Amino acid sequence: MPQFLCSARFQAAFAVLAMAASPLGAAEAFGRWQQRPRRCVVEQGVAPRLRCYELQLDQRSPQVLRLSVQADGPERGEVIQLTLVGSLAEGSAPMGCRDGACTLKQPLALSLISLSLVRFDGRGLAQSLPSTWTVRGGCRIDRSELRCEAQNAELAEAGAPGWTIEAELR
Repeated sequence: MPQFLCSARFQAAFAVLAMAASPLGAAEAFGRWQQRPRRCVVEQGVAPRLRCYELQLDQRSPQVLRLSVQADGPERGEVIQLTLVGSLAEGSAPMGCRDGACTLKQPLALSLISLSLVRFDGRGLAQSLPSTWTVRGGCRIDRSELRCEAQNAELAEAGAPGWTIEAELR
């Protein structure tokens, strides 16, 4: 039998085995879930509430997620982006993802690890490097609402205000 035919049969057999090991309907461990909330606010202590308008949840692995929140900044034309990173709390299951898109099949509970903040001007240009803090807190996310509370781990004892994000989805 010519070498070419053996090689083609081997490739076909390998493809069948690969498909059997990873069926088309299988969930992936990574992807993104995005929402434009009906109502969304970001608060930090006594500072004015900021209106947020976009939420994005990136699942990098089955246990680590990153929530990015776009909001109007305190200055006219300014936009801020808050990014919270956390791990799934015990008893929470990862999102179901396929082809890079995820869905919330059940509520998620996150134990937060860090928070970063970046400010952008009206043209979308970053005004500084991101400020990042280690935080304590958590998020609860389901199909109808999101609530996150994050407290700067180092400044909590000094009474520094924490961040709260509340959103009504759908």
